[in-house]
Amino acid sequence: MTESNDLGQAMISLVRDLEPGLLILITAVCYLLALMALSQGLLRLLKTSEDKFHAPSAGGTALSFLICIVLAALPSWLDAASESLFGTANPSGTASLGYRGTPWSGSRGADYDALLAAVFALVALVGLFAFIRGAFVLRAAADARPGASGARAFAHMAGGIAAWHLGAVIDALQTSLGIEVLRIH
Repeated sequence: MTESNDLGQAMISLVRDLEPGLLILITAVCYLLALMALSQGLLRLLKTSEDKFHAPSAGGTALSFLICIVLAALPSWLDAASESLFGTANPSGTASLGYRGTPWSGSRGADYDALLAAVFALVALVGLFAFIRGAFVLRAAADARPGASGARAFAHMAGGIAAWHLGAVIDALQTSLGIEVLRIH
């Protein structure tokens, strides 16, 4: 991939250029969403004090404040979830990927590892958004909104954590199933 300017090299360059800026933007969006959740929680408390008979649920109000805390400290929460699942905050991805065939072996293996790292970075960003969505689905479930449930919120959050740490998930699967090399062909 280094010899020519192909699609794989373009994706590696795109992720390498955009990832730091996107992480800063996501942090800013998380702070804005945390501020929004705080204001919604305060408005819910105000509505409860004015009209106790038509007040929003207490669980939804409490989860509004919890969402504010989660979004304000999102990296710490993802690290805590990682410690729960993998035993460490920064799991090392020691999974081995093997490439078969003449074009994928030899010196091109490093290029494909860089391409997979770029794909894993994109999947990690999708996982981050899934985790955030899971927090909001949990609050909607507390308010008994149709289509929202605790199980759906858990699925979003667990899937987001797994996508955020995809290398560790692959490593855990390979270790659990006894796979030495995952062949890509």
